[in-house]
Amino acid sequence: MKNIKQIEILEVLKENRDKGQNVGICKIVMEEDQPLSHIKFSKYYEILEIIEKNNCEYTCMVRVSTPPYFLKFLELMDLDIIWQGPIIMNKDYMSFKCIGSASSLDKVIKLFKLMGTITQISYNDAVYNQKNNRMLSSLTQKELVVLQIAMESGYYEYPRKINGTELARKIKSSKSTVIEHLRKAENKVMISALKRD
Repeated sequence: MKNIKQIEILEVLKENRDKGQNVGICKIVMEEDQPLSHIKFSKYYEILEIIEKNNCEYTCMVRVSTPPYFLKFLELMDLDIIWQGPIIMNKDYMSFKCIGSASSLDKVIKLFKLMGTITQISYNDAVYNQKNNRMLSSLTQKELVVLQIAMESGYYEYPRKINGTELARKIKSSKSTVIEHLRKAENKVMISALKRD
């Protein structure tokens, strides 16, 4: 990261797990008097477009490819997590947030221990307000996880950011199983939300 103060991954716009490629928005903060054009990135990192420049800060659309050897390693880890932005990297540290089951989070920690020293970890349980607790308490664990991943992935946005097939791939389950879990979860939530006390 020579001549770069910090990189913040702000949002992943498109994820292609088969090719190990992501397209996203990131902010690159350069050292004083160092233009972005002087930086030679690895073949796994490509700036597609500079969206905004503000002094030493560049907001860019980028394509990031996972090196083939690391892609195989990630497949072996079988991580079932949702990454939340921003992911911040600089010369001294990396900071990120992710959501997942305890076993998936343990795998993330093992992965990062292989990459360097972990100095701080904090866990937070998912918190719901009382009304949502009542609505979600009738869901099975699988229904809750599928519903959360669908929400985080933009399945319920208009237009959808992810379709049923892509969601199933992300969850590593069949499309019919994922849709069945979603329909059951949606039905339970709607009944609970519309039920009069």
